[in-house]
Amino acid sequence: MPAKPGKAYRSYAVSMPLNRGKAMRLRVMLRPWRLGLRRTLLLLEGGLIRGERLPRYVDAKQWEGFSQRQWDSITRQARAMMGSWIELRVIDFRSIVSHSTLDDGMKRELWRINLRHAWWEPVDDEAHRMARRIMKHLRKRHRFPNPMRCRTLSMDGKIAEIQPSAMGGTFPYWARISTLDKGRPIHAPLDIHSDLNPHLDPRDLETLANHLQIRFDEDGGMTVRLMTTQDKAEPRVQGDVVGLDWGLSSLFATSEGRLYGLRLFAWLQQRDEELLALTRDLARSNVGYRDSKRFRRLNKRIRDHVTNEVNRVLNLIADDRVMELVVEDLDFRHGGLSKRLNRIVTRAGRNAVRAKLERLHALKGITITRVNPAYTSQECLRCGWTSPGNRPDQKHFRCECCGYTCNADIVAATNIKARRSRPEDWRWIGRHTILSRLRKEHAQRCPDRSHCPSRRPEYGSPTSAKTKAKTDARVKKTTTS
Repeated sequence: MPAKPGKAYRSYAVSMPLNRGKAMRLRVMLRPWRLGLRRTLLLLEGGLIRGERLPRYVDAKQWEGFSQRQWDSITRQARAMMGSWIELRVIDFRSIVSHSTLDDGMKRELWRINLRHAWWEPVDDEAHRMARRIMKHLRKRHRFPNPMRCRTLSMDGKIAEIQPSAMGGTFPYWARISTLDKGRPIHAPLDIHSDLNPHLDPRDLETLANHLQIRFDEDGGMTVRLMTTQDKAEPRVQGDVVGLDWGLSSLFATSEGRLYGLRLFAWLQQRDEELLALTRDLARSNVGYRDSKRFRRLNKRIRDHVTNEVNRVLNLIADDRVMELVVEDLDFRHGGLSKRLNRIVTRAGRNAVRAKLERLHALKGITITRVNPAYTSQECLRCGWTSPGNRPDQKHFRCECCGYTCNADIVAATNIKARRSRPEDWRWIGRHTILSRLRKEHAQRCPDRSHCPSRRPEYGSPTSAKTKAKTDARVKKTTTS
């Protein structure tokens, strides 16, 4: 018999109407909860720097302030925060090593150290010293998680027991939540809106996870999410392979020649004007951005809109005929937007795409393959000539060598799909190595290169005649002066 698939977790927003007294008893738990997270994280950070592995269980039996059941939820949340930080640093470490000029033997040693999370292992050899230097650099850029900014209480069934309503009534579920008052739990109703959450059937108790997340907003509100579980889908073995390129001019372009989300950029430009006007008003009034409700609401509106668009478009792309999605790792940025809005959209879009792709893999069985995106938007589909001059602007592609024309985003998506067939080392090698290999392939496909554009000899990179003329003029001006 085949092995049973694992479990996939999802969360749904529910409303939890509370009177003022119950809401206050929940809110006063936030600061002690943060202090408990900080205590646990300091313990985990110390063990990690001493070269120890992340423990599966943190013994908090002698700690005060909470009951043992509450400490179990706090330590579990702290361990999840540290585990997320470690996984992100694994990706950063691997990227730095892969794009470095170190020899292959040293790279293999560093990859093994990174795989075991043994960056601070007490071993005095060249590889471990290099690993500690890399992690020192990464820690300057990415600090350990700061629990004092956390606004979420992640409660498991030990302290937030979800129970179906015994007598029917208005609310299908009730949550029994333990508070700081020993022996005085809160009984809170949970209202599930079937119109907003059609997949969460109140009568289906098998998919309900005994887990509750409560987030306290800066405006004084409270967001509650209910966790559910279901079996992971088996990987699809039949269907199409689709390459995806994402950006802002078109949110997604596919290797099949389709463009999605074409109206998002115009909407973002309108919000950008509102954001710039608001920031100027706040600067004149000497009001911080975090202190402005208007700024926080506009920020949230932009993030929610980008997230909804990403989910909507990926649902359209990932239909029943798709077996595999080939994607790149790039940010959502555009030169026509302000730096502040680009930062907001990049964070929201990147997180939304990552989360949605994980759900598509877990719930629909679609394989997600990531490739190196270097020069995918500059490589010609016909002759393989790679040059920034192939893209005269953001939307259009015209090869300087063979004259092939197409939409630039579709060219990038098609090249991303083609990268799927490349050797595994293509995902980690640097941009210069990829460019060198692409040039060799172009030389084989186009042996008569008399009509190909010239290259800059100092870098060996292809360039257009217009760029070369500008460079020659700048050099001439420098020598004459």
